[in-house]
Amino acid sequence: MGGIGIGAIGVALGSTFEATAGRAPALGIEPERLERRLGFARLAFKRPEQETSDLALAAIAALGPELEPDSLDCLCVVTQNPDGGGIPPVSSILHGRLHLPARVAAFDVAQGCAGFVYGLMLTLSFMQAQGFRRGLLVTADPYSKIVDREDPHTALIFGDAATATLLSEHPVWSVGRADFGSAGDQRDSLRLLPNRRLYMNGKRIARLCHSVVPESVRRTLALNGITLADVDQVLLHQGSRYIVETVGEALGVPEKTPFVAADYGNVVSSSLPLALARDVAPNVRRIVISGFGVGLSWATTLLTRNPAG
Repeated sequence: MGGIGIGAIGVALGSTFEATAGRAPALGIEPERLERRLGFARLAFKRPEQETSDLALAAIAALGPELEPDSLDCLCVVTQNPDGGGIPPVSSILHGRLHLPARVAAFDVAQGCAGFVYGLMLTLSFMQAQGFRRGLLVTADPYSKIVDREDPHTALIFGDAATATLLSEHPVWSVGRADFGSAGDQRDSLRLLPNRRLYMNGKRIARLCHSVVPESVRRTLALNGITLADVDQVLLHQGSRYIVETVGEALGVPEKTPFVAADYGNVVSSSLPLALARDVAPNVRRIVISGFGVGLSWATTLLTRNPAG
């Protein structure tokens, strides 16, 4: 994708942590299911008074001096749970709170667990088309706004986090070609109910993931002219331990598909960039990243670490 890639990633987890084992009995969740299928020992939550833009700002602040706000050309925010009712969009709120120049393009993308790859490819393509040099991709989707704490299907899965990915001409990671897909006929498997609470058919989503994600990974490898043997790691959306491990087994490389989110939960579109920033070893040179979920949709691409990265 030209000479622009991922320069740095700032992350912010919700500041309140809650152990899942203490709540599991009241929800009728057995220890075996909690540990082996869900896999989340604790969840990170934002403070009740925090908005989506607050969490996003914390991630942006984590970039430190690398951000250089006055040099930005565009800002993309991936979220399904914006401040208030979504008007104005979170990108406009951040634009104002960061005091960005008026020339900076700012827009939101309503995507879920596949949102980082979608947002990455959209923003890079936009930058390339416009001749932009520096962009900021933010993911912030605090599901604590919509999860019913008494629902055993969702209450011990989702956490809150935000990430800020700086896209620049001096990248740590170069971005390859991507594979995308949608199963809109299964959209009702994960949806918002009229009472503004989340409904999820986990078994149906898991079946779809097992069916489409391994093939998406294989198509991405083919698009980039390499094989699984050429890849050091396959970083999957951290939907649950069961999904990560079974997709890894379906690919035949379970050792390359780690489950890393046990300490904070499924943080939706922030899952991949958070793990990329915190859990990828310096010796990993090539990594496939794949997000999948709401829509139902999926998106996969290849990242290659530059020699100086």
